[in-house]
Amino acid sequence: MTEVDVAPSGRPERVPVVEFDMASHDGHRRSNEAWSELRGKCPVAWSDDNGGAWIATSYAAVAEGFRNWEAFRSGRDVRTVPGPGGSPMYNAINAAPTELSTVLVPEELDPPQWHAFRRLFADLLSPRGAKALMPRVEHWVTKYLDDVIELGECDLVHALSSRVPGAVVLEWLGFPEDEWHRLIDSFHNMAEYVPGMPDAQHYLDELEWTVQRIHEAVADRRANPRDDVTSVMANFEIDGERVSFEHSAGMVLMIMSGGVDTTTSLTGAALVHLHRHPEDRRRLVEDPDLIVRATEEFLRVYPPARTHGRTVVEDTELGGCLLRKNDRLILSEVSACHDEQQFPDADQFLVDRFPNRHMAFGLGLHRCPGSHIARLMFKEIMTQVLERIPDYVLVEDGIREYPNWTASGGWSRLPATFTPGIRRLSP
Repeated sequence: MTEVDVAPSGRPERVPVVEFDMASHDGHRRSNEAWSELRGKCPVAWSDDNGGAWIATSYAAVAEGFRNWEAFRSGRDVRTVPGPGGSPMYNAINAAPTELSTVLVPEELDPPQWHAFRRLFADLLSPRGAKALMPRVEHWVTKYLDDVIELGECDLVHALSSRVPGAVVLEWLGFPEDEWHRLIDSFHNMAEYVPGMPDAQHYLDELEWTVQRIHEAVADRRANPRDDVTSVMANFEIDGERVSFEHSAGMVLMIMSGGVDTTTSLTGAALVHLHRHPEDRRRLVEDPDLIVRATEEFLRVYPPARTHGRTVVEDTELGGCLLRKNDRLILSEVSACHDEQQFPDADQFLVDRFPNRHMAFGLGLHRCPGSHIARLMFKEIMTQVLERIPDYVLVEDGIREYPNWTASGGWSRLPATFTPGIRRLSP
C-alpha cells in the first residue's frame, strides 16, 4: 500500500491506494490471505483494480457500508459500472446473454421501492415459513443420501450439497422435477466458469435457457396462477397494481440463484473442514446439539457471499476516507467475518464460538432474506451426514475449488468414500 498526495485515479489527498485485483486471488487460501493482509493495513482503501473502487475491509466499515443505504446504494439506476446484481465484478453471469437485461432483481432496488418486495420476502421466508418447509428438507436430504449410501462412494457436491437446496427451492417455486438437475447445474456450472474454458459457451447457453424458463414460468403463472411461490411472485401487487413482468422474473431468479448455490457453498466448506479437522468432526458426532453453534461458525469462517458492491450517491466519510458521489464501493463480508477486532482468535474455527455476530448474510435492508431456510437446510444435511456416513473421507486429489473467489466461494467437486449404509426410504 502507498499513500500519495493525489492518487493516479484522481482520488482526494492522502488516500490509501492499494493494488488489489480480487479476480487474481484464486482459491480459498489465497483469497483469505489477501483480505487479511489488506485488512491489517487499512479499514478502507482505494484500488484502480476491479473497475476502480473503494474497498472496505474492517467489520465496522463493512457494517456501516451495509447499513447506510442513503449514501451507499444498490440500485441499478445509480450504477457506475455495467452489470446486474450486487456483485462488484463483471462476472460470467453479468456478461451472459441479453435475456438477463430484462430481469430486474429486487436486490437492485433501494427504498422506497424496495420496502414492498422486502415485506413479501420476509413473509415467505420467515422463521414460520422456513419451518413449514422442514418436512420437504428432511425428505430430500434423506432421499439423496439414500441414492448413494449403499455404494460407499460419491461426489458429495453433485449427489448431496447441490441437489438438496435445488430440490427444496425448485419444488417450492413449482418447477417440474424433470427440469431440476438442469436448472441446478446451470447455476453450479457458472460458479466454475472461467472465460475461455472449453465449455464456456455451453455454460452461457444453459444460463440463457434457465432465464428463458423463468420467463415462461412467470408468463404462465400470470395467466394461470397455481398453488406455488412462482405464482405469488408473478402476481404480486403493490398498492393494488401488479408488479411488472421484469420484477416478477427478477424475484424468481433471485430466489432460485440464491437458494441453489449459496447453501451448496456453505455445505461444501463444512464437508472439507470436517474432513481436514477430525477433532471438530468428533465433537459434532459426540454432541449433535453443537451443530447449532457450529453452523454460525461455518458461516463466519466460510461465508458463501464474500463481497457485494454499492454506489456512492453523496459525499460520505467511511473509515477515515472521503468517498465521493458516483464512486464504487466494495464491501467484503469475508474480511469483516475475519476481523480480529470483532472476533477473538478470528483465524481459528471454534465449534462452540459464542457470541458470533458474523456478517455472512449481510446487514441492513438487503440482509439475505433466505437465512432461516439456509440454516435449516444446512443443519439437516450435516446432521444426516454425521449420523449416516460419519467416516466419510474426501479424495484429496479430486477436490476442486471454484476458480474465482471474488463474489462467492465454494467447491465444485468433493469425491468421497465411506462405509456403505442402509436406505431409510422405500425405493
